[in-house]
Amino acid sequence: MNENTLMIVLRVIHIIGGVFWVGTAMQIAWFLGPAQKTTGLAGLTFIEEVIVGRKLQVYLPVAMIASILAGLAMYGRLVMITHGQWASTTPAMVLGFGALCGIIGGGIGASVGKRTGTQMVALSQAIKSSGGSMSEQQRSELSALQNKAASEMRIVAALLVLAVAAMASARYL
Repeated sequence: MNENTLMIVLRVIHIIGGVFWVGTAMQIAWFLGPAQKTTGLAGLTFIEEVIVGRKLQVYLPVAMIASILAGLAMYGRLVMITHGQWASTTPAMVLGFGALCGIIGGGIGASVGKRTGTQMVALSQAIKSSGGSMSEQQRSELSALQNKAASEMRIVAALLVLAVAAMASARYL
């Protein structure tokens, strides 16, 4: 595979994976998460279906990892081709900042966010197995988890928006 074809393939993987990853994070942070919180058990059931039933828990990490690896490969190729000179340019530094934001956002989502999501799914299943009505303790636990998830997702989404902004503008700096 020649250099141009390799870079095109890496770029397509990076952009398509990133669009899915960032778009999903923004959708959850600003729309689905808040809607789930205001609709109570019905919203919790809906989110569980999206995450578990529709396998978002599988597709999202795949898109994230593919996007990160393709981006790092492109960055590395440009550094190697220029014998390191490109890395000291403004566009390279801005892309590096964007990559750092994306990697940190991905790390938060993959560790802290996944743990909170798993706890919410477990709570949803416990509520369903107990007849479908929430106890005061479960209601309190759900509220705490929802607040935690909302904070985490806003941080992740903000970091990913910074990453996209950096990558979209780097070429022109």
